[in-house]
Amino acid sequence: MVTVRERYRALVAAAAGAAGRQDEEAYQAEVARTLEGLAEVREAVHTLGLFSRNEGVEDVATGTLELLALDWQLARVAARRYRRGADARRWRLRCLEEAVQFAMQFLVGLQDYGVLDEALSKRLDGFEKTFRPRVEEMYPQPQSARDLGGAHLRREAKIAQFRRVRELEAQLDELEARRAAAGADEELERRLWLAQLQQMSYECFGELEGWLMEMELLRNTEPADEPAAAAQATPDSQEYTEKLESLQKPLLSKYGKVLRNFTLVDQRDRVKERVLGYGQYGPTMTVEEFLEQEFESGRVLQGGEEPEEVPDEDNEEWQDKQTYKEREWDEFKEANPRGSGNTMNKG
Repeated sequence: MVTVRERYRALVAAAAGAAGRQDEEAYQAEVARTLEGLAEVREAVHTLGLFSRNEGVEDVATGTLELLALDWQLARVAARRYRRGADARRWRLRCLEEAVQFAMQFLVGLQDYGVLDEALSKRLDGFEKTFRPRVEEMYPQPQSARDLGGAHLRREAKIAQFRRVRELEAQLDELEARRAAAGADEELERRLWLAQLQQMSYECFGELEGWLMEMELLRNTEPADEPAAAAQATPDSQEYTEKLESLQKPLLSKYGKVLRNFTLVDQRDRVKERVLGYGQYGPTMTVEEFLEQEFESGRVLQGGEEPEEVPDEDNEEWQDKQTYKEREWDEFKEANPRGSGNTMNKG
């Protein structure tokens, strides 16, 4: 039986070895098959629960690290889609939007795991809409629109990016040489995959800029006589599939905002749902069971005012305390008779 990793590697190799012109039907058919296969791998990764936003990269198994680049591979293949016809421009724009969506999910995923370099992470934080960036947001911009230093900032950022890419290439060469000489161990493999993911992030960032520029060009060159019915063209073998469209919108934003409806279930819930056959998930515990679970897990604050001391009249120590209290109160009343307080301000 083919594993998820083996299937993923075969699809990546097929995408890398694709030959032919982009406007050829055979080439586009291969692109569609590869994209469909990668979408199936992505669903399998989600079903198996290989990744969680609540864990760090150190919690990810070494053999699973390469699957963090799955969204990047989807973006690369999605950007190759092309077709001719009256609605070619509109359709190409949709393909690029899909590629940008996958690319941003890849970058945000690396950022969540702490793999993304700080420089790229700051740029992602500067996007007004994380999953819909604009080309002018890709590099630092001057504070004022009248400031002409934008080109200088862009050039400096590109130089720093180029130097970092060269550093990563040298690091990868060194790690691969060590693996070839001494054999691979888990720690070396882990460092190698993390370096490759960082290199892919810079490659993704560069491609993302090109896609955004092409999208801006397509939007600005919309012909006036383009048929309005182009958006409702009949789907074909190269059109979007339900599996791909279900991947377009992420579950949560990078700041934790819910972007689409979801249900938290485990395997037991799925089995129960199939047995009962509601079609919707019912409650899995009562309110009393939930509160009991919260108390046991220590998530409920307890405490407050100290309980009142219950008097024990048979306790001699308690009797002595009460006697002293009464004596002090009697002495206070004798020293401060009623009406002896404010005598200086009588009407």
